[in-house]
Amino acid sequence: MCHLSRLSGGMAYVRTFFLLLALCGFYVIGVPVQRLARRRGWALARLIPPFFARTICVLLGLRIRFEGEDLGPKPRMIVSNHVSWSDILVYASLETPCFVAKSEVAEWPLLGTFARVQDTIFVRRDNRADVPRVNAAMAEKMMQGEDILLFGEGTSSDGEGVLSFKPSHFAAARDLLRLYPAVTSVTVQPAAIAYTSAKGKKLDAAGRRRLAWFGDAELAPHIWLLLKSAPVECVVHFGAPLAFCAESERKAIALETERRVRELAEAQLAF
Repeated sequence: MCHLSRLSGGMAYVRTFFLLLALCGFYVIGVPVQRLARRRGWALARLIPPFFARTICVLLGLRIRFEGEDLGPKPRMIVSNHVSWSDILVYASLETPCFVAKSEVAEWPLLGTFARVQDTIFVRRDNRADVPRVNAAMAEKMMQGEDILLFGEGTSSDGEGVLSFKPSHFAAARDLLRLYPAVTSVTVQPAAIAYTSAKGKKLDAAGRRRLAWFGDAELAPHIWLLLKSAPVECVVHFGAPLAFCAESERKAIALETERRVRELAEAQLAF
């Protein structure tokens, strides 16, 4: 047993070495290329972010599975619960959504740089006057063909349940419909993310709480914990899409999305 523990710890150091190497490589090469690709409108701009996210997920030891319903038509807003900073990498590994993130993310070492170069929409959580600007940016991104990835709770939870959703940013769909009358509806796609097992063993409530990143937890120790816990199984389950139409009410859509995400999350944890 001690031998296996030492082996696991040694592998964590190896993964850490290659993780730092990959982050530095992307910072030196990937960031300038991505900036140029976005500026020139190259198709490469849509390929670099998922490649980066998949690479980092592999090095972290995250094994990801996507399941459930097909994504609805664009313009589209994917609304998920939020458990950890790594949720961003998980969703980014599927395609290239535009994230709505707290402004503090922009200052994170390395990862903040990648968020900025990918044109993440940063929101000042302590300033409600910032909501209209953020919603307008979300509407424009969706009209440009990009998916918006919104964490409905507005913060991360302990992985044991889904917090109440904040309805303010659902108004981005309403704003889009008002600005572009030819668009008849915006897809709101519920999604639930859960970390279900580590080192081949199903996580119980205490295990899920340990792997969740919430409250005042520091980033670096949590990355190390994730590396030591690998391989970690992560499941994203997409629910049936909702249509946000001109007559839809944002609070009602937010409540229904929250209900569906909670059902999906509870089903994952009960499995």
